[in-house]
Amino acid sequence: MNHTLLSVLAIGAVAVPFLFGALRARSTGSDFRYLWVALASLIGAAAVMSVVRVSKAGPRGALALAVAVFLAATFAAALAARLQGTAFGLGMLVVVSAFGFCFAAGACFRALAHR
Repeated sequence: MNHTLLSVLAIGAVAVPFLFGALRARSTGSDFRYLWVALASLIGAAAVMSVVRVSKAGPRGALALAVAVFLAATFAAALAARLQGTAFGLGMLVVVSAFGFCFAAGACFRALAHR
C-alpha cells in the first residue's frame, strides 16, 4: 500500500471514537461522556507512541506497536469511564476495547506508512 492511503486510513481509524462520541452527544444533547473517554484513549495511545519508535521494523514492529497502543488506550478509556461513574461491565468493556482497537489500528497504519 502506498504512504498516502495508509496515512488516510490511520487518520480515519483515530477519528472513529470521536465521531461516535459526537453522534452520542448530538443525539442526547447532553451526554459528552464518550468524547471524554475517546480523549482519554487518545492520550493513552499517544503516550505509547511517544515512547515507542517503530522505524523500519516492518509488519512485526507495527503489530507490536498496535498491541501496546491497544492496551494503553483501552486502559486509559476504562479509567476515564470509571472516573465518570460508569459501572464496570460488558457494555463498558465493549466501548473501551472498540476505542482501543481504533487507536491501535491507527497506530499500525501509521507505522506501516512510515517504514
